[in-house]
Amino acid sequence: MHALAEDIYTGVIAPDAVLLKTLVLVYSKRDLLMKTEPAFLELKKNRYSPDIKTLNAMVSIYGRRQMVSKTNEILNFMNESGFTPSLTTYNSLMYMHSRSENFETAEDLLWEIIAKGMKPDIISYNTVIYAYCRNGRMQEASRMFTEMKNSGIVPDVITYNTFVACYAADSLFEEAINVVQYMMKNDCKPNQNTYNSIVDGYCKYNHRDEATMFIKDLRSLNPHISDQEESRLSERIIKKWS
Repeated sequence: MHALAEDIYTGVIAPDAVLLKTLVLVYSKRDLLMKTEPAFLELKKNRYSPDIKTLNAMVSIYGRRQMVSKTNEILNFMNESGFTPSLTTYNSLMYMHSRSENFETAEDLLWEIIAKGMKPDIISYNTVIYAYCRNGRMQEASRMFTEMKNSGIVPDVITYNTFVACYAADSLFEEAINVVQYMMKNDCKPNQNTYNSIVDGYCKYNHRDEATMFIKDLRSLNPHISDQEESRLSERIIKKWS
C-alpha cells in the first residue's frame, strides 16, 4: 500500500480518485496520520471530490488525536460542499470531546443527533458514558445508561467494563463487583478486561490480599470461570509486584 501511494505521489501512476479514497480509508483505519493526510491532500489537489466516507475517515483520525482545529476544517468543508454529517461523523466528534476537557459536549452531540432525526447507536451511548466515567461523574454516566436502555439499545461488555474500570480505579470495589453481577444477570458475559480492571484496581491501592481473595472467590461470582482465567489473573498479580 505504501509503495502504491509513493508511485501516485511521484507520478509513476496517474492519480485516481478511487485509489486515493481507498488510501485515505485504509490509512485512517490503521491510524496512520502521516499517511492519511498526504492521500487526502492529493485527492483535493487533483480536484477529486471526497465522499462522505472519505471525510468521515479524516474526522475520525483527527478526532482520535483531539485535533480540534483540523477536525473543524473538515466539518467546514463538509458544510460548504453540501455534505450532511452522518452518525459516523457524530460518533467521531463525540469520541474527540469525550477525551477532552469539554467532555460534556459529547452528550450535547448525542441530543443533537436525536434532534436531527437520527438514532444514536451503542457507540454513541458508550462514548458519552465513557466521558462521564473517566471524569468521575458516575451519576451522569448512570443516567446515560438508563437513557440507552430506554432507547432500546442493549448495553454490551464495553458499556459494563467502562463502569467496572472507573469504579475500580476509584477504589469502589463493591460497586465494581456489583456491576459484574448485574451484567451477568442481564446475559452479558464478562471478559478479561472486566476482571483485569478489578485486579489492577486492587493492585493500584496495594491491596494484594484483597486481589488474591477476589480471585479465590471469583467462581462464586461467575461459576463458569475457567481454571485458566483464574491462573492468568493470579499471574497478573504476581507481575504487578515483581
